[in-house]
Amino acid sequence: MESLEVGRVVEGTLTQLRSQLFDKGAKGLHGVARAFRLADFDNSNHLDKDEFNEALQFAGLFTTSQQLSAIFKYFDRSGDGYVDFDEFIAALRGDLNERRSAIVDKVFKTLDVDGSGYITAEDMRGKFTAANHPEVAAGRCTEEDVMTSYLMQFEGERKDGRVSYDEFVDYYRDIGASVPDDDYFVELITSCWGTAEAAVSAGDVAKVARYEELVREKVRQTCKSTESPKMRLVRVFKFFDADNTGGVTIDEMTDALQRLGLPLPRKEVLIFFSLYDADGSGEIDYSEFVNRM
Repeated sequence: MESLEVGRVVEGTLTQLRSQLFDKGAKGLHGVARAFRLADFDNSNHLDKDEFNEALQFAGLFTTSQQLSAIFKYFDRSGDGYVDFDEFIAALRGDLNERRSAIVDKVFKTLDVDGSGYITAEDMRGKFTAANHPEVAAGRCTEEDVMTSYLMQFEGERKDGRVSYDEFVDYYRDIGASVPDDDYFVELITSCWGTAEAAVSAGDVAKVARYEELVREKVRQTCKSTESPKMRLVRVFKFFDADNTGGVTIDEMTDALQRLGLPLPRKEVLIFFSLYDADGSGEIDYSEFVNRM
């Protein structure tokens, strides 16, 4: 019974620490790992209780005396008065649950177009957008801050410009440790990658049909007498197709809809976008979209 109680205290404490990480800005465990390394003066990867507590406080994480004693005792596996901080950080990180794993897996497969099991920084840079990142929306950092930080996470020791599936998942495991809410975690990813969480439902199809009718109405209202509604819509999308590929990303579609007078929330645009992005490429062929209109 005593071990069960200790287990409950430990898990409760880890949950509390993850919430504190979230309050600090959902920046993952890198700051915590750095604090632990600084406290490890002999580079042994082990800390005594005072060093462990000091490292937590330096990272901005706080516990009660009872919680500190419980987690230290729990992670002091050998009973020698030291904790392996890599093991502690791994426990604090935790695993991705089924829902989180599914969206991370879907994003990676979308980026890994050749099925090699690796993606490059350029692959990510072409798809990643920080404009709707929750940290940017909250005013805690800029788009450039998010983008720079994101790409730097994958430098690692190999420095070959490639990111493996495991590295990609590990990055989001770090992020997930400081994001206790699944909805927020999914929004964090979909807002940056423009990838829908799941297949479009029947309810979403009905919602899209209403949006399509609104688009038709807006096109009719703004159409010049010398052009057809179809040409008006093509002209709007071409304006936002900066690289002239004949396709638009979710951000370009958002801008195009806004130009038509439909400033939809990003979540709603994502539903709209997902119905047309059948292959999950992150782009839709706007000529096909226009023809459907």
